[in-house]
Amino acid sequence: MKTRLPPMSSAQRTIWLIGIAGVLFFILAPLYLLVKYSISDSASINTGGAPVPFWPYHPTLINYWYLFTDSQFYKVICSSLFIALGTVVVSMMLGIPAAYVLGRYEVPGRKTLMLGLISVRLFPDISSVVPVTEFFIRFDAQNTYWGIVLAHTLLALPYVIFIGIGSFESIPRDLEQQARVMGASRFQIFRRILLPLSVPGLVAIAIYTFLLSWDEFVFAYFLLGLGKISTLTLYLKQKMTYAPPQNLLATISVCLSLPVILFAMLMQKYMTAGITQGSVK
Repeated sequence: MKTRLPPMSSAQRTIWLIGIAGVLFFILAPLYLLVKYSISDSASINTGGAPVPFWPYHPTLINYWYLFTDSQFYKVICSSLFIALGTVVVSMMLGIPAAYVLGRYEVPGRKTLMLGLISVRLFPDISSVVPVTEFFIRFDAQNTYWGIVLAHTLLALPYVIFIGIGSFESIPRDLEQQARVMGASRFQIFRRILLPLSVPGLVAIAIYTFLLSWDEFVFAYFLLGLGKISTLTLYLKQKMTYAPPQNLLATISVCLSLPVILFAMLMQKYMTAGITQGSVK
């Protein structure tokens, strides 16, 4: 029988609605400001001391036209996509097998190893970027795609392993035992049973890794700041150096956020599916 929750009183319902409205405001307000400034004309920004209008006087797409007619902007987008997707692939290839072993087997010192993995990310990136950059310079990996991909992999790998462990631990062990009785090898169990059932968790890992690489600035600045390869975050910093108007910065920020939103929407169906939905009959 389904358990029915007691009905809420009018006061509880009001508090609940106020809370939802507050959360929506803090989520949507920055997006509104970005879109507003990205389509604002000069008169809507430089008001001469008058209050800034709630909506631009004369909305325009001139800032988007400026960006998409800039050949460097296309190179920056392609570089950012290549680096982010490369980071996802390398992080998943290295982190998922490690998460499988730590999540399904009794490894000596497992708790200490997991604590060490996650504690690495407790330190700020700026504290580790100098030695990492020095290490990459010795191997001539500065200003290269594979160098920045590996640097971003160092940042993402602890999270990939930690979240992946939880995904594999959520799968009932009875499925694995039954497959062993039927003669399946460990690799077959991993490829045909555990990996498909852990798809929602793996997709969540991929989205997080993509976000981390796409938005990362510190390592990209130290490893790519003086080279020909650039990312959208470096492109935004370069434009800020010349004190551009707010509408141009907002336009670049919108272009920086849009691929992430689309990527998450495409993968949403995997994230909402249950990891073990329908697996136990």
